[in-house]
Amino acid sequence: MRFPLSLLSLLASSVATSAWADDIAVNSRVAEVIVHPEVAAITRRAEFDLPAGRHRLILNNIPYSADLETLQMDLTGARQTAVLFREDGAPPRRADDPEVLAAKAAVKEVKVRIQAVRDEASRAASEATAAKTAIGFLEQLGSNEGLAEAGADALRDITRMIASEADAAGKQALEAQIRARAIEDQLEDLAKELRYAEQALAAIAFEDAKRFYLAIEVDVTQAGPGALELSYFTGGYASSQPSYEWHLTTVETPELELKRGFNVWQETGENWSDVDLTISTLQPGERGTPSHINALQRWLQDPLPDPKMRSQDFATYDDSGAGFLAEPIVEPIIMEEAAGGVHWGADTSGPGAVYHFSHPVSIVSGPDVLKLEMDSLTTEAEVLAVAVPMRDETAYRVAKFTNDFDGDLLESYRVPMFVDGKLVTFSKFERLAVGQEAELGFGALHGLRLSRDVLQKSEGERGVISRSNQQEEVVEISVENLTGETWPLRLLDRVPYSEQEELEITWNAQPRVSEENVDKQRGILAWEFDLAPGEDKLIRLETTLSWPEGKLLR
Repeated sequence: MRFPLSLLSLLASSVATSAWADDIAVNSRVAEVIVHPEVAAITRRAEFDLPAGRHRLILNNIPYSADLETLQMDLTGARQTAVLFREDGAPPRRADDPEVLAAKAAVKEVKVRIQAVRDEASRAASEATAAKTAIGFLEQLGSNEGLAEAGADALRDITRMIASEADAAGKQALEAQIRARAIEDQLEDLAKELRYAEQALAAIAFEDAKRFYLAIEVDVTQAGPGALELSYFTGGYASSQPSYEWHLTTVETPELELKRGFNVWQETGENWSDVDLTISTLQPGERGTPSHINALQRWLQDPLPDPKMRSQDFATYDDSGAGFLAEPIVEPIIMEEAAGGVHWGADTSGPGAVYHFSHPVSIVSGPDVLKLEMDSLTTEAEVLAVAVPMRDETAYRVAKFTNDFDGDLLESYRVPMFVDGKLVTFSKFERLAVGQEAELGFGALHGLRLSRDVLQKSEGERGVISRSNQQEEVVEISVENLTGETWPLRLLDRVPYSEQEELEITWNAQPRVSEENVDKQRGILAWEFDLAPGEDKLIRLETTLSWPEGKLLR
């Protein structure tokens, strides 16, 4: 029998007036977990013996992270009649764990020793203060006006006594200060010991103390075994992220190898011990319906009045030129999030991808990050150097490939990139669908030097010449190969573009470009050529912009 928690309030009303024979403690454990990119679905199971009659099954180890609005129950061996729920459960299973108690005792013992050292240092400091007080008294005694009436012998004895006592008090004060400093030096070592003890306690990661309380009233017609399965989404944080490594091998036929896996961590307040783990790329919390667009009404209006009047009489006018708007038409901004030696299997038949790991997995709540290794995939790649002189001083090694693997590649934020076994950089990897082409950057090629200069050829002739209705620019781009190998190179630059007929833009490039409007971006140009060792390639780019008199160039 399955039902959501929304029925609990109705069912629980009958509990107060019902009678049952026994309370049966049921200790459920986390058996299965499906981890999505930002949430996890938990399945708990419990088995028990049921005598005939009416009983209550008491579950007191459900963590506070459980989202009980998503709770589903499946009971076998008995008929469920009602459920009672309250936020007052028993402490977690590990509350009295000997390992936890020992770690707590170690922390307490170090704190006691620290306090003892501080007390001893305080006593030494007190002795030093008392000695300094005695010295002050002796100094005042030596300046007492009443001593002037004493005889020479008495004065001599008093002077000797003051000198002797002051010397003794001074030595006592100095020794007390030295001892206090030595004692306080011990605090540094004790502070380290306390930090290690507290870290050892935290490493045990005992579970959250608070637990929900569930009482399930059941009717058992025939004694026998019973079983309970509870499923819910966790309100605590649980997440999975792809773990990728890209390896580029620069042989005669370059190859790309992808070593992939998953990183999994959770802070649900309870430890997962030997659970059946599945990782899903679907995100249950993301928007599930398409966007709505509003109708767009356009109309004509009379010319605008004097600008001085506009702010008073036309406050709702849209300066973009769309006209008066009774209500501003705002198109919603849609934010899209990319989904997030081990035996595993993949199911890519439906939406998303599901990866099931056949061996039991354990993850402590909080400090643990579990890295699950999966496999490595290999494909051919085209390696070239890409140069952007407008932004960079060197070219970069780029590998072009097509995702011909068995499924989509997911987004990953910090991916190590290797070239011939050497780590060259870390990079963010965007999601890549099957059959989609992509380019991966594998670090700078410092031997391919770039420069981009606005020419100044002679006095009175500048690289940028501006008139009231015309602007001319001459740019020289240089690529120099200081490496010992020939590089296929793709160089990118740009010229301005306009959507107004009255702004005329002409340009000329020597040598001619290989591609215009790269990736459908207007004005982006590309040159492709091979650059031999020691070779220096020059590109000259001239641009002219012309417009009518009285207009301003923006």
